[in-house]
Amino acid sequence: MSDTSLTGAIDTGRISKIAGQPVTVTVSRTPLLGREVQFEQWAERAVQVLDRFPGSLGIGVLRPGTAGGEWHMVFRFADGLALRNWERSPQRAALQAELAGVAEDMKVQRTVGVDNWFDLPERALPRAGFVRRLLGDALWVYPVSLAMAVLVAPMLAPMALWLRVLVSGVAVGLVSHLTVRPLRNRLRRRRQFA
Repeated sequence: MSDTSLTGAIDTGRISKIAGQPVTVTVSRTPLLGREVQFEQWAERAVQVLDRFPGSLGIGVLRPGTAGGEWHMVFRFADGLALRNWERSPQRAALQAELAGVAEDMKVQRTVGVDNWFDLPERALPRAGFVRRLLGDALWVYPVSLAMAVLVAPMLAPMALWLRVLVSGVAVGLVSHLTVRPLRNRLRRRRQFA
């Protein structure tokens, strides 16, 4: 079994940006056939070890709905540095070593600053309203539509109306998908670490 580091190499310029926020890690593992009982015992030990580890905010184990399915362990740390300490700890190394021959390689997802996932619904921040989301989307599509109207529409003038609308719609959708969406996602990720 490989020992995948959860945070990997760290850019020291970003430590201050991620260090103060809680970090949630989801690890998915599938026990080898016939090793489910050993894996369940291992998961119980992992919960006990993580509960006592400094900076740990808790752990949850989600068992599969069917035999042979993936187990998911969701654990939280006070910040990125606490997670890094866990990754380098002898406790984690011992738990990883115990999994040899018991479970397949793991899949890991790390998320920073997701406090509201764990709050009661009445304490979670409300989702932006429909009008606000609509205006936000329109502001992202407006520059593409404007460029289309100024640069491309004059070339489409000789075409039939239905064909102009079809070509314009496909072009705006394609440009938005290939340029606006990646830019928007990059800005969202940057905001998470700000």
